[in-house]
Amino acid sequence: MGRKKSGKPRRERAAVEYSLRELRPPGYEEWITVAPGMSPDKAAADPLITPGAVGMMRRLARLRPLYGPQVPVQALWLDLAVDEGELRLRRAGDTVTLPVAELAGLLGAPGGPAEDVRAGLHELHARGVVLVEPDEERTVLRVVSARPARPGGRWLFEEEASPAG
Repeated sequence: MGRKKSGKPRRERAAVEYSLRELRPPGYEEWITVAPGMSPDKAAADPLITPGAVGMMRRLARLRPLYGPQVPVQALWLDLAVDEGELRLRRAGDTVTLPVAELAGLLGAPGGPAEDVRAGLHELHARGVVLVEPDEERTVLRVVSARPARPGGRWLFEEEASPAG
């Protein structure tokens, strides 16, 4: 039973890839369920639904393919911050503010049109490469130096590993 049969290759076990929700990043307690059939265009035709609500539905519909049916509130914060044109990044000892495209390039997200930069930042966020936190009403990105291999593990951040100064 435990012996390897000669001539037969071993089957490789696929590595388990946990979603951001399953890994439970620190501070990520609120998640928005996005129905697969949600139609922002249909909602826009309803006079009882405000333009702001339709705009939020459009954002959620755009984010659902990256995050799945459960979108973290932090993804909305990130999306809104990208609209402002600048993002804040926590570094060892301080926080810097950079233009969105410049920061995206530093993090390894694709350059090019604004929508590519936006999608690249969300992809990094959905994979747990960067996390988002509020800081005095502004969104701050934190670079993850090590994400947990399984749920319940510890998240390590670049600013914690880097010497200050």
